[in-house]
Amino acid sequence: MAHLTHYTRSIDTIIKILINGFAWIPNGRDLITHFIPFHDFLSREPQQFGMVSFTELPPENAAPVRHDFGNYGITVSAEWALSQNAQRVLYIDYQGPVFDGFQRLFQYAYGDLICSSQLRTGAVSSMIFTNRAMANITRAFLYGNLLKLYEYMEPSMHSYQQEWRITNPEPLYGFKETKEEIIENVSPPKGWAKILHLLRIESRDVTGFVCPEHEVQLLRNSLSDLYKDKTIAGF
Repeated sequence: MAHLTHYTRSIDTIIKILINGFAWIPNGRDLITHFIPFHDFLSREPQQFGMVSFTELPPENAAPVRHDFGNYGITVSAEWALSQNAQRVLYIDYQGPVFDGFQRLFQYAYGDLICSSQLRTGAVSSMIFTNRAMANITRAFLYGNLLKLYEYMEPSMHSYQQEWRITNPEPLYGFKETKEEIIENVSPPKGWAKILHLLRIESRDVTGFVCPEHEVQLLRNSLSDLYKDKTIAGF
């Protein structure tokens, strides 16, 4: 992939991202309840610290993605994305040999996690099931590594998105707000959001934009001089 595009719902949001950065948005996937159905993950999904998603689809093939996320896109270079540890999403069916293999791994690791926690602390903390760092503290490294893989998993019903994902490296819980409230909190950033709740990007890392054909000039007029030479793909 040479470029990746993040889609959103307005020109105003594009401008806010360019100024402030991408907001880390939680993405509940529900796969864990299929891997480990006997544990209650309804209140918190593992490694739910927020993420930023991109598609590798070119604009002319991205209509289904725009339908889900919006008609306005920021295209970034592959070099920047990879420097931020972007990874191609692994799409998982709810049945079949790949699912069966992951389910066995997760359930084996789950049992090892409980044994390790009891052995080291004499008790089992709820945090070890959803936080990779806490699982690793108990030396349940298999479970901890599986939680890292889980950050890049998605149900196969979403495979049409051809997503690449950057996940928040900071273990920050407390995302009880709606997506709109999270974005409002970082546009402009307030309090700790100035440091922790954003993935910032520089003008040199933006390769272009996407918007409806009839709004190309409106978008260009809204951009600062740093972005005037960037390509805008209309559709």
